Amino acid sequence: MRPAPVFGLALGVWLLVALSGAATPPKDNVLEDLQYRVDILGWPEAGVAGIVLKSLGPGRYQAEVTGELKGIFALLSGHRRDTYSTEMVWREGLLKPVVYREESRRRGRLDLKEYRFDYDRGTVEMWQPKEGEGLVRRWQGNLKGPVYDLVSAFYNCRLGLLGPLEPGQTLKITGIPYPEPEEFQLRLGSVTQEGGQAMVAITNEIFENKRGVVFVQYDGGRVPTGAWTRILGFGKIVAILLPAGKTLKGPLPEAAADPKISPASPLISAAKMINK
Repeated sequence: MRPAPVFGLALGVWLLVALSGAATPPKDNVLEDLQYRVDILGWPEAGVAGIVLKSLGPGRYQAEVTGELKGIFALLSGHRRDTYSTEMVWREGLLKPVVYREESRRRGRLDLKEYRFDYDRGTVEMWQPKEGEGLVRRWQGNLKGPVYDLVSAFYNCRLGLLGPLEPGQTLKITGIPYPEPEEFQLRLGSVTQEGGQAMVAITNEIFENKRGVVFVQYDGGRVPTGAWTRILGFGKIVAILLPAGKTLKGPLPEAAADPKISPASPLISAAKMINK
């Protein structure tokens, strides 16, 4: 299963359910709720996308990205809705993924993949449903250094946990090596007191030649305010942040209490050596 166009753009807006059975947290545990309008080929409000960060308790967080097409595009896609969520723990000054889940509903059918990270054993596993057996393990790989899904990579960058990145520099982040090795790249463009621009390179079959670039605009608080890209079969897609929503104020409690973590730049922080 690969991300739908709306989801691909939502994740690219920057880097770009408690998954292990925990109860859904109450509404006041929502730390951030970013909602976007998606235009396709100049067609306004052709879809919607959202990015939400929740607290699951001390040192535990859940981030979720959703994407859904509307109107004629919903009919053409079979009313497809994608949800990509990651349960994360605060570990070594970073948000490390514990369970990452890809869920897609289309024409009444559910496709699901669940990736489980075990840092004590040094493994990452992919589980999928099997009729009559529930979720079964389909693949296992080694955790050789830090590995991130797109959702956890987004929030580590969003919260400035990966260190400062100068204009013109490129950050490379190792993704889940299934079904083949994956790498995300973020290159910072111009920066002002009001914000800046970034370019995100993602490997995915929704792009021509399976490699796509998403151009992102963000404000002085590193909140993605807009993005655009070109996706195979759809052409140009644009996402615009809606005024209603909630943005995270200040660092996470664990980051604020960690003396090894410097306060994030008011512009952008995104490039500590995470692959060493």
